[in-house]
Parts: sequence; structure tokens; C-alpha cells
Amino acid sequence: MAHKLNHSARTIAVDFDGVIANYDGYKGYGVLGEPRLDVREALLQLKSEGWKIVIHTTRGEDEVRDYLRANRIPFDEFNRNSDYKTAGHKPVADVYWDDRAVCYSGDASRDLDHIRNFRTWSDRE
Repeated sequence: MAHKLNHSARTIAVDFDGVIANYDGYKGYGVLGEPRLDVREALLQLKSEGWKIVIHTTRGEDEVRDYLRANRIPFDEFNRNSDYKTAGHKPVADVYWDDRAVCYSGDASRDLDHIRNFRTWSDRE
């Protein structure tokens, strides 16, 4: 049986810029990159499996809602998981999908090289 945080659906928090939408730096309010079609397909698959999708972004909810709908990208909430009341700003999720993340390996000294040499996927192309 798949791990769950509680009795709710499994939850993924997905970064908007750099994962859902191509990103090459902030260009201003409402200037959003082209949608990543591979990500849309993956999110549609997860949604069909019952996952809850939380969009995790520094942009405002109003700025991306129409974009997500126009591009048929599934989502449930923005920057929060209403299944869990927390005092902080990070939404509770089983998985965080972000283009600017280093996964903790259990050994911080090993992670230092990854942190120092980190580049987003788009910077590697």
C-alpha cells in the first residue's frame, strides 16, 4: 500500500516556474513561459490515480489560475493543502516537484558538492 500523510489522497506540491512552465528569469507580472507538455501529461496521470495537486509558486494565485485552466493542467489548490492546518507557508505534501531542489541524502557533507555545483535542468541544456 502506498504511503499517505494521513487519510487524504497522496499530495504533490509542484513548482510553477521551471516545472509547469518554462522559465528563464522573471520578466514581469503575467509573463509566463510556455507550458511543459510532458509535465501536463504526468500531472493528468497522477490526477487520474487520485493524487491531490498543489501548485507551489511565488507568483500570485490569480496570475496562474487562468494559465493552468487554458492549458488543461490539473490542480487543486495554490500554496496550501487545506487538508492540513499549519502555521507556516510551505504546503504539506508527500512529494515536492521543483526545478531548484536538492534532495537531502541523509549525509549533509555529501550534499555540499551537489549544492555548490547545482544548476537547474534548463541551465544544463
